Amino acid sequence: MTEHADFFADTELWRDILFADVYSLKQKSPAEKQATRDVWLRDFLYSDYRLPQQRETGAVFFRSLVRDDYKGLFHAVIGASGIRDRVVVEEYQHRTPRLNAAASRYMMENAAVFDALDIADPLDRACCFIRACKYGFILEHFRKMTFKALICFADMQPVEHLLARYFRAQGVTTLTLQHGLYVDYGDMDTVNVINYQHQPSEYFLSWGPESSQLIKHHHPGNTTVNCGKPLIFNASGGEVSEKPQPYIAVFLDQRIFNQQNEDMLQIASACARRTGRRVKVRFHPSIRKEEFLQRFPDIREQLHFQDADFVIGHTSSLIYEALSLGCRVLRYDSEVPGIPLPDNCTFRTLEQLEARLALPQPEGLAQQYFCATGEASLRRYADFFREALPELAGQAAA
Repeated sequence: MTEHADFFADTELWRDILFADVYSLKQKSPAEKQATRDVWLRDFLYSDYRLPQQRETGAVFFRSLVRDDYKGLFHAVIGASGIRDRVVVEEYQHRTPRLNAAASRYMMENAAVFDALDIADPLDRACCFIRACKYGFILEHFRKMTFKALICFADMQPVEHLLARYFRAQGVTTLTLQHGLYVDYGDMDTVNVINYQHQPSEYFLSWGPESSQLIKHHHPGNTTVNCGKPLIFNASGGEVSEKPQPYIAVFLDQRIFNQQNEDMLQIASACARRTGRRVKVRFHPSIRKEEFLQRFPDIREQLHFQDADFVIGHTSSLIYEALSLGCRVLRYDSEVPGIPLPDNCTFRTLEQLEARLALPQPEGLAQQYFCATGEASLRRYADFFREALPELAGQAAA
């Protein structure tokens, strides 16, 4: 880091990069923090980082979030970009029983980063120093490469944020894709605010006006471009041999909103009993399914939902994807901030839900969240890359 000491000595830089890590430590006891420090140290030092050959290339596409649907979305955009001279970086960290000598050496040689961390608690500071070294170690690999554009999948992720921040300062064109629908949480204390508060890239390629407006509000100096979402969740359950029983599809939210999940399920279950429907649930990955299946024995888990009579959710981005698929959608409205729907599409009580169901769903709602999907979206991405990076982008693959 000595060559760029001023950049890495920036206290505000590390405050941003380590925001999520600091947040995760806030509610932990000293013993839990010590355990986290050991886990983070082993994660860094006992991993192989399978990164691309250090060579000159046109563009680097970088994805640190590991999930199959993210991979599909990422590669759809890569294909649409028309950029042939590229390297794609994803799923690059692999745990190993062997000490990574280069990572260990990097940590020892960059002990000065510890002094750049404005973190009062010494244990928190030690934990975050390990994380900073991990992110810096990955950046160090790419500093030895030459390229004209960096395309991040989600630069609210610490390592992608650091890469975008560094290479933008070096004059490299930086772009970020949208990986989810972002809720404006206002003053609510949640780590999810980094989805819009952190936007270090020059360009943000948005799914639609709702997200663009949020990013513009927080980063007026950056450029937002509405490109849509190429891949929408396949909600079809395939062919069935007999007529299915009518049902309500419920998308449960992340675990921190379990109280709202329970309230929503109680209303859905009551509605189902009164109307002869069943309740089928799509669980958030953070939820302990068994707790809900025991408390609500009549519900069933089901991933597809397109044949549901209607869909309800809380803050899940899936309810907006359901809109784009033509589903009838209603949002459970609680004190938790969420992406807005019109009043006649929201409810707080069983009576409100039943009253909303008697009204027609407004037309064109999905356009606010997804300006385009499928091939129409891919054409928007192709047009953007041809205009923004004409020296790199050719004709996008069909």
